[in-house]
Amino acid sequence: MWSVHGPVLQFEHGTYAIRYAGLGDIRQVEQWYRMNKAQNFKDWKSAMHMRSIPSFNSVFADYTGNIFYLYNGNIPVRKSGFDWKNYLPGWTSETLWDEIIPFSKLPMVQNPASGLLYSTNQSPLYVSEDSDNLKLESLPKHGGIELTQNNRSLRLSELFSPKTNLTFKEFEEIKYDMYYSKQSVVAKYVEAIIHAIDEEDSVLQTSKAILKKWNLSTHPENTEAALGMLTLTPFLKWTYQKIDEPLLIEYVRTASKQLMDTYKTLTPPYGKVHRLIRGKQDLEIGGGPDILHAVYATNYAPGKMRGFSGDGLVYLVKWDSTGKVYSQSIHQYGSATSRPDSPHYSDQSALFARREMKPVWRTKTEILQNLESSYKPGEEIKK
Repeated sequence: MWSVHGPVLQFEHGTYAIRYAGLGDIRQVEQWYRMNKAQNFKDWKSAMHMRSIPSFNSVFADYTGNIFYLYNGNIPVRKSGFDWKNYLPGWTSETLWDEIIPFSKLPMVQNPASGLLYSTNQSPLYVSEDSDNLKLESLPKHGGIELTQNNRSLRLSELFSPKTNLTFKEFEEIKYDMYYSKQSVVAKYVEAIIHAIDEEDSVLQTSKAILKKWNLSTHPENTEAALGMLTLTPFLKWTYQKIDEPLLIEYVRTASKQLMDTYKTLTPPYGKVHRLIRGKQDLEIGGGPDILHAVYATNYAPGKMRGFSGDGLVYLVKWDSTGKVYSQSIHQYGSATSRPDSPHYSDQSALFARREMKPVWRTKTEILQNLESSYKPGEEIKK
């Protein structure tokens, strides 16, 4: 059994899951505890009925083949007759709410025929194959629920749809996909920038040609991604908002100047620009905002981007037909995130940058075979 915030799939030879690690009602800690101590789907669903965690879409999977998506949230029961997306009258109690919709009315999908569920903070209308997805009319009235997809949900749909079965390795490769969909907001912004550049300035024309060539990949070796991501990062949103052409051109000029000043070229490998920095580690890394291999970065120097958010603790989990569980994990830094003097402050960063996983030791025998140190309260640590 596993509670996850990522894709899960059900196949004849097992179930795969990706888990991303991610306070109000004082019972929230109790709910997390009950979710993680659940022995089966019934136990886990009972924990979710507590409604003490007011957000976080959740996806559940277990060794029996159950998969379940829940658009979790404390959604108010709102009265009709008001435009809840606009300003509301403050002189009447009619716009106040004092209850939330029951658990049974939350958007949820259980064991779809396609054997596929995924959650990337997209609309609950797009969590599986089209035939298994919820219909618009099934959503809570005045629930304020988003109706759009993001790049990650678009890419998952594109990558999973042609597949009738997957190996565990193929599943891992999908998790580390580093492309923007041709239907994504990024693709629309790139098209708008290309259309905006019509003057004869040689640098702008070269930049236009580079962006035309860009295949929307954010792999470290890609030589068009640096210009694309440096241009887009200052204004990138996940719903398209039209930006005036002079401003788009200004963004391209700024990015082009930074690349020329720093690298003497407009086409350095993306990994030279896009970095994972931790302690003494300064590593090239792929990915980008709203990429399945998610890395959100900020400019920390001209032509330099430093990842600060996105993929963190990642688990890949599978069960075989007998119910035996196997898992791999990785953290972008290490297990001692608050102790710079520890060897585990950044010892996983290089693996993370290479998109490699490490085994999760689950049994007592495995743990003892790989034990670094041990202690009992009051005793010295034994190494």
